[in-house]
Amino acid sequence: MTTRIYIRARDPQNGRRLVEELIADGIDPGVFTLIGKQIPDGVPVHTRRWRDDSSAALRGALVGSALMLAISLLLLQALPPFALLTLIAIGAVIGGGWWLRRNRSANLPLSAQQEALEDGELLILADLPEVEAPGLEERVNQRHPELLVLGPDAGGSPPFP
Repeated sequence: MTTRIYIRARDPQNGRRLVEELIADGIDPGVFTLIGKQIPDGVPVHTRRWRDDSSAALRGALVGSALMLAISLLLLQALPPFALLTLIAIGAVIGGGWWLRRNRSANLPLSAQQEALEDGELLILADLPEVEAPGLEERVNQRHPELLVLGPDAGGSPPFP
């Protein structure tokens, strides 16, 4: 059985050094996931860029409007400008809504760390066997005081007994 450990790095480069050190010590890179606005380059682990709701909705609106424009020009070819603009607006609303919903569901487990992620901090997720998790937490606490070990809860609070 595995346990997910959350570690927060105020400086993404400190998080990078920790992950590289742990990989060099034999921990499989596949157990790590880095989440943040600015992901350090060259780390051979899973990454996910964190986006706030407004940037996700804007991205979805742009994709949706571009797709609707392309579809309308390819399939319908001759449309009056008002109809074309209406289709583009519909695509923007649908795309923006879809991306916003997708972004919120992806960020829900990390909502306790939203402010830190907005400030550019890096969140390191490590999925380890239950017996190895306490050792990793202790190691990070001793060797890397610049990092904050949150434990198995993204909010950093211990689980209820």
